[in-house]
Amino acid sequence: MALYGGVPLLLAHAGNRTTGLLWFNPSETFVDISREAPSSSSWLGGTPTTGGSTTSFWMSESGVVDVMLLPGPSPLGIFAQYAALTGYTPLPPIFSLGYHQCRWNYNDEADVRYVHGQFEELDLPYDVLWLDIEHTNGKRYFTWDDFKFPEPEKMQQELAATGRKMVCCA
Repeated sequence: MALYGGVPLLLAHAGNRTTGLLWFNPSETFVDISREAPSSSSWLGGTPTTGGSTTSFWMSESGVVDVMLLPGPSPLGIFAQYAALTGYTPLPPIFSLGYHQCRWNYNDEADVRYVHGQFEELDLPYDVLWLDIEHTNGKRYFTWDDFKFPEPEKMQQELAATGRKMVCCA
């Protein structure tokens, strides 16, 4: 059983035409794509006389065979047709597209403030500062080390006041 799922969307592009195939089946699916090499006019590797062919083999463990053909005729057309079937992807929050400052361990609140201050002093942009599990009390999720991070809410508010966000990994 696969841990992650994929969306099997096949695009075929040749010359001035693009077509697509969406295999719509939620079960584990195997896709095998193979390409036959083009034949050439001589055994010395001259100009190809025929193009190679590409084939695909699709197999799902269970479920209904539900295939949508996307006629294109261009890549833009394919993705418009695909979005009409599945919906448009919403834009992510703008801060998530920026630089995320992350390292394994910040020693304490003073270290977080120092790193933030260095970005400010050097006028380096960043949007998010990540804290790894080391900020927790004994590596227990949803806790804070009261000695190293005595005022986590204040620390986050100070960061937010500069337009930045903090993500805690635990």
